[in-house]
Amino acid sequence: MIPGLQDRLRLAASHVDALVHPGAARDEVARARHGAFIRGHLACGALALALLPMLLAFNGVTTLALALVLGWLTAHLPLAMYVSRSGNLARGHLASAVLFAVFFAGLAGLTGGLESPVLPFLVLAPLEAALAGSRRAVVAMVGLSTALLAGLWMFAHGVPTTGAIGGVLPVTVVAIVLALLHAALLAVRLTTDTRLQAGRLAEASRRADLLGGMIGEAVLRHAPGGQVEAVTPSAAALFGLAPNTGARELSGDGLFARVHVGDRPAYLKALSDAAQDDTPHRIEIRVRKGASQPGEAGQAAHAWMELNCRAGADGQVVSVLRDVDGEKRLASERDLARTEAAAAQDARSRFLATVSHELRTPLNAILGFSDLLRGQPSGEGGTMPTVFAADPARTAEYAGLIHQSGSHLLQIVNDMLNMARIEAGQFEIRAESFDVRACLDGCRRMMEPEAAKLGLRLASDLPLALGTFSADERACRQIALNLLSNALKFTPEGGRVVLFARAEASGLVFGVRDTGIGIAPEDQDRVVLPFVQASSGLSRLHDGAGLGLSVVKGLAELHGGRMMLESRVGEGTCISIALPSRGTRARPARGESAIVPTLQQDLKRSA
Repeated sequence: MIPGLQDRLRLAASHVDALVHPGAARDEVARARHGAFIRGHLACGALALALLPMLLAFNGVTTLALALVLGWLTAHLPLAMYVSRSGNLARGHLASAVLFAVFFAGLAGLTGGLESPVLPFLVLAPLEAALAGSRRAVVAMVGLSTALLAGLWMFAHGVPTTGAIGGVLPVTVVAIVLALLHAALLAVRLTTDTRLQAGRLAEASRRADLLGGMIGEAVLRHAPGGQVEAVTPSAAALFGLAPNTGARELSGDGLFARVHVGDRPAYLKALSDAAQDDTPHRIEIRVRKGASQPGEAGQAAHAWMELNCRAGADGQVVSVLRDVDGEKRLASERDLARTEAAAAQDARSRFLATVSHELRTPLNAILGFSDLLRGQPSGEGGTMPTVFAADPARTAEYAGLIHQSGSHLLQIVNDMLNMARIEAGQFEIRAESFDVRACLDGCRRMMEPEAAKLGLRLASDLPLALGTFSADERACRQIALNLLSNALKFTPEGGRVVLFARAEASGLVFGVRDTGIGIAPEDQDRVVLPFVQASSGLSRLHDGAGLGLSVVKGLAELHGGRMMLESRVGEGTCISIALPSRGTRARPARGESAIVPTLQQDLKRSA
């Protein structure tokens, strides 16, 4: 096309588009339909105005048939202006169809009546009325065409057929040209409407797919049996499938095969319930992602998805799938954090209650007896109250009580420091070979005076063939002393406590068993937590900060070993420590705890 002509046509089209009513200009489809109607009718009117001078010049005084043709073409101009001013396209199409029917009926009446060759083109009138988008308009147009045919039969019956209009233009040629012109306009409008509607549907589908892909949703349509009949392209990304195969893999029973076996009954029930009522149904199901099939290596894990389904207007069930796996994981992490916070708060409360009680009791004794020692009048030389100078036994007794209380305080502080160092990963394990029997027997001898004072029998079961073992001797000694101290504390007078050890293929096992009060099954997981005793509260029968078993468990785990507890209420307790022979684990880096995960799990169990 010539560039100059092309620019002029574009300029003319822009002027015509400016004639579209403002009410229709806001919508792309409506603007295109109004523009097509206005352009077509303006073209017909312009054609009439262009033909009129030539016909008058070459044909002279025109005939009635030619005047009818020119009048019909010229009438398209006011129709275009009406639609431009009113914006009522439906009435414009109906008026155009009426004008066409009247014109061809009149032309047939002038050129042969029912025998006129132009009469068959009257069928185009109802087709144009269909563009109005109203069944009533089509019925009215059919009624008008029928009435016009009846009029021709009554008033134009027997009219001789005219071979030419004005003696020059054959009637058949003129009718065919005009009919083709009108049919072309109708075809253009129909094509425009179809193309615009298809474009709108495609754009809406693209936007829905884009939106669904961005928010991670897939829309599916189900058959009465639950099979997938249609699925949006966004489902491929949701399920991690290839875009060109995603819809095929999910169609039919493909989605059902991906639903977790345990969730399939709920999935089918939700679809069935949605098909039977008009209410939405929402469930959460586990669905397999990825292209792998069940049983294949590398099969993707199931992910949680939310299924919202509801029956549509046609009775078919439409469902929306949304990936909620991340939300479930965040919810789980939030619940875990809440549990850990509650456990930490509970541990803090236990720490404050236990330590305040354990510190107050020996401090009261220390302060009270020191006040007695320094509160009496000074004797000769002013170094000792006279009452104690005269009674050395009482002085020794009070001094022993002060020493005992101070030792108790020192033990609590040492246990707290050891527990803090273990949890912070700052308790250094130095593995060296040492004589196991000599180490453990020394611990037994250290605790013999305490056992004798409590009226208990302290025995040992230490085979001579124990030999040496590579571990931290200091930590093993502390473990043995803590276990013996606990056993003596919770064993009634006349009971028996045994320190035992044995060498196994996997390493060293040693521990303490007693005939004490025992630990109830529901308390056995709690007693290894810091600042916890089976009998808690300020009224408990036995003193102690509840750190002994926590320190033992931490030291055993720093060696890569474990602590085992067996107990029955009223029969006694046996606590064993198993240390592996392959050597201690690498010492944690500074600030890292080797047993923090285990302690956190223990805190959760106690919460």
